[in-house]
Amino acid sequence: MGDLTTSLILLTTTFLLGTLAVHWTADHLLLWQSPITRASLLSAHGYYAETLGHLSARALAALYALGGAAVLACCVKIAAGRESNWLFDGASLFLYGAVGLVYFQKIRPSILALPTAASPAADPLDPLDLTLVPLRELASSNAVIAVALIGVLILQAGQYYSERLEERERIEEDEARVRRRRRRAEKLLATQAKLAATSASQ
Repeated sequence: MGDLTTSLILLTTTFLLGTLAVHWTADHLLLWQSPITRASLLSAHGYYAETLGHLSARALAALYALGGAAVLACCVKIAAGRESNWLFDGASLFLYGAVGLVYFQKIRPSILALPTAASPAADPLDPLDLTLVPLRELASSNAVIAVALIGVLILQAGQYYSERLEERERIEEDEARVRRRRRRAEKLLATQAKLAATSASQ
């Protein structure tokens, strides 16, 4: 069950991370270009207006379902009650909570605030420009969510490594216990053989 839920978390998280990577073509124009040019502003606006601005309810529901499936998988793993589940899956659940908070508090309002057509007077140097503000909010929020999702992947990988290391240590302890029992049995047999030989000589 644990491997199945872990696989579900990894698959959904990777898919959601991939959907964010698609937006990089627009986000890098707003986050990593200085100063932002009007051409970059219009290009980013055109991209988001054509993608997120026209996102169907079915596609949106699919994204919500994927996020919900990952959260549910984290809860199922936490319910297992192991210490590693509380640590790694609890942290993953916290990060997914942060993703949901950023999405509903930042991304959704920014999409709704995005003008359907960029103003001819759009000024990328004006921090209060009605076209620039929601686009910058979208780009920065996407970056925050991407970092959180990468954190989930790292936590799940760390849990896998930790559990495998713990399992290997347990196997080594079991093997050492078997060797100790075998040595004690051999000593006992040797002692009994020695006593039998002593009795026979008398």
